Amino acid sequence: MITLSKLAALAHVSISTASKAFSGSREVNEQTREQIFRIAKEYGVFKKFYNAKYPRLVIAVVVPEFHSGHYSALLSELQGCLHERGCTLSVTASDFLKGETEKICDYYSHYTDADGVILIEGNLPSQMDFSVPAVIIGRAEKVIDMPHVTICTEEAMREALVFVKKRGASSVGFISEKKTVSRLEKFVALAESVYGSIDEKYTVVSDLRFEEAGYEGMERLLKEDRVPRVLFCGYDEIAFGALRCLSDYGLSVPRDVALVGFNDNKVSRYTVPSLSSIDIKHAECAALAVETLLEKIFSGAGAATGIVQASFCPRESSDI
Repeated sequence: MITLSKLAALAHVSISTASKAFSGSREVNEQTREQIFRIAKEYGVFKKFYNAKYPRLVIAVVVPEFHSGHYSALLSELQGCLHERGCTLSVTASDFLKGETEKICDYYSHYTDADGVILIEGNLPSQMDFSVPAVIIGRAEKVIDMPHVTICTEEAMREALVFVKKRGASSVGFISEKKTVSRLEKFVALAESVYGSIDEKYTVVSDLRFEEAGYEGMERLLKEDRVPRVLFCGYDEIAFGALRCLSDYGLSVPRDVALVGFNDNKVSRYTVPSLSSIDIKHAECAALAVETLLEKIFSGAGAATGIVQASFCPRESSDI
């Protein structure tokens, strides 16, 4: 019987190289791969070792939604990284539904030929029994025995708060929506450490989302006469809506109200004025997640935690 070790010996390669060749790894050059495949076919064991239905690694990505600029940017960077490594991307959205991520992961783990899974935030299960390697991007403190890439934003947010305080901003606030309340809570804690205290009247949580949340939240603050000197926003799309609202009310950014967004949407540098934002390094997150997952696929190992530090990108909207 031809085993993988005997096949590797016949091809004059290591067992690891033979295994990677059948897994579609780009670490094996085409000449070596063809040699291994030719010998496997001669001995009639090609299908035995080449179980994949598709000659490339298939990496499944579970994302909360497609509409968000943050998630779409991450997906775009993941697509680029996986393409460079000879992998194919398969994407599914959970729509933030409770239990949906677990169902999708169970499907990819047990009923498809996915070679690995990348989970991006959003209603993550407390624990999962994965039969394929998996990596998480985002908060994963409750997930057991699963590598994850953590995005640290505290220092960047603190830097932005110190930045506006040094320029004379006496008050700061925050426009959130229900899915970014945790970010609002983190902002309040940091603002209190920088300013000593923060008046809750300068914060608002909208029932809407994206640009509509920003417009509605900004309009509410204006009508109730509780507008701070600087407004931070749960993400850039919220800031876009706030910017439009301020313009409709005849106010100028940053002269009357300064704005700071979050996630550094590619559009942010092209708004008028250009939007200051917290850059969470989508490209770096994607590269680290892909490298961690592929290492786990090929060697069974992989760093337990990778950390990406966000940074503050000051632009015209906070130039007070």
